[in-house]
Amino acid sequence: METPVESEFIEVKSPIDRFKEQWEKQPGAIPFLRQVSLINQNPQSLQYAGMAPLKGWTEPLMFALQGLVLVSLLLSLSNWLITRDRGERADAIAALQRDLDAETRRQGGVIEATQADIERIRRSFKKKEFIVAGSPVPLNKDEALQRHYALIDASKKLEQQYKDRNEARQHELHAQGDAFALAYSGTPLVFSLALVFAAWLVGRGIQKDYGKFKLSRQADNFYLYFLVSRGLWINCGLMVVLHLWLSAEAYGLGGLSPSISPLFSIFMLLAVFGVIGYYFHTVARDLYKALQIPPPASYYGPENKILLQLHGFWVVFVVFEAGLIGLSWGCYLLEH
Repeated sequence: METPVESEFIEVKSPIDRFKEQWEKQPGAIPFLRQVSLINQNPQSLQYAGMAPLKGWTEPLMFALQGLVLVSLLLSLSNWLITRDRGERADAIAALQRDLDAETRRQGGVIEATQADIERIRRSFKKKEFIVAGSPVPLNKDEALQRHYALIDASKKLEQQYKDRNEARQHELHAQGDAFALAYSGTPLVFSLALVFAAWLVGRGIQKDYGKFKLSRQADNFYLYFLVSRGLWINCGLMVVLHLWLSAEAYGLGGLSPSISPLFSIFMLLAVFGVIGYYFHTVARDLYKALQIPPPASYYGPENKILLQLHGFWVVFVVFEAGLIGLSWGCYLLEH
């Protein structure tokens, strides 16, 4: 008599099911942060993100806009509101307004004194022998009154001319301040926008270099995912540093001596480039894994073609920054 053999059923899950299970087990209450964590943990599994319906999963472009651009937009708006009425130009405007107020009071005192003289002359019983400032000889009553009226008219004319010049200078400084505030506050936002909109250029470059790899067609989407997952806090830090650096004068941080200031600017520039280089290097390593492309012999040499393609971002940044400078110049001309 044969003994029945019990068979054990082993469920084999597909990579898509495993990725979906990882997503469902991912801790956290905020889907965005859960997505960041999962991408960093499993860059190789990112190819399955578009193959399974994942509740709360955000598509690459919207993911990048939320993670990079939204924060940059809020910081840029805050920086613009804080700095647009502060700094050297704002101090110059305040000084001009004080000078205008002082000149107005001075001319007002001159006019009041002249009007007092007019009343004194009117009440006088004398018909002549009136001494008037600016006249080499005594004047009769009518001549003295006319001379005082002319002095009042001249004082009002001088006051109006001074006021016009002062207000024109204030308006010029206002226009300059608004233009620089827009450029300084907008540059960090342009940086984040350029990172996002460089995706098409980066994707095309990777497809050109690694077109034989099937997943290279998703390079632009993977780039956006890793851009956020690896750069969420890096981007925030860069935004804060760029705002403080570009708007240092408005924040009262521009008091360095002329000899130290250029050295500090060079140091800050090198530091920013260093952080961006590290950022791109990290994203490039993840892209090799996600696209299933054999890594280069050295991640730090010219054979790291993906890293070279990431630096195409600078082309997009220069174009966008030129547009921002043009917009700032247009605002200056319009206000001026």
